[in-house]
Amino acid sequence: MTQRYDAIIIGGGHNGLITAAYLAKAGKKVLVLEKRYLVGGASVTEELYPGFKFTVFSYVVSLLRPDIVRELQLPRHGLTILPLESTLTPLPNGDYLYRDGDHYRSLRDIARHSPRDAGAYDEYGRNMYFMAKAVKYILGMVPPDPTTLNPRDWFELFKMARHFLGLGEEQLYLLAKLMTMSAADFLDQWFESDPLKGTMSASGIIGTYL
Repeated sequence: MTQRYDAIIIGGGHNGLITAAYLAKAGKKVLVLEKRYLVGGASVTEELYPGFKFTVFSYVVSLLRPDIVRELQLPRHGLTILPLESTLTPLPNGDYLYRDGDHYRSLRDIARHSPRDAGAYDEYGRNMYFMAKAVKYILGMVPPDPTTLNPRDWFELFKMARHFLGLGEEQLYLLAKLMTMSAADFLDQWFESDPLKGTMSASGIIGTYL
């Protein structure tokens, strides 16, 4: 017997699964097709070596929106968030850069490579906090169409412009640099040591397949 579906999703990665879940919640009959032996895409955990499990692609959940977790009741279905307690950057000369939840211990290790970088680290963190708040505003919105005469689109454009202008000149300038400069050039304006810049730049290549 021929099966009929309202939607067919090719690929059972995390984006496909979330889309399928919302369509199913809306009462649609959905089919998800995945060629691998498991679903999850970039968010899967696999035992690559006996006894050692790895999240093979996605390693943080900073872009996993809390409203999705809440609306799909993901903890009820087994989602467990583990804190990222530390990062270790091994260096070719046998040295390393270690950062963990002990902020002052992390600063001391950064200072081993550059006292100047340790002094700039907190200010950088504060600025990135404000940058994250600025960008978070647009992550979940449907982009308004600037070519339409629809008043709703123009109203959304006005709200978006007001949001970014409300950052103030200094923060708006920093946001423009963050969005238009390479990670290397941007970090060069803050730090001097390669171990720290290399560690921080890892976040700048997520999704670029480098």
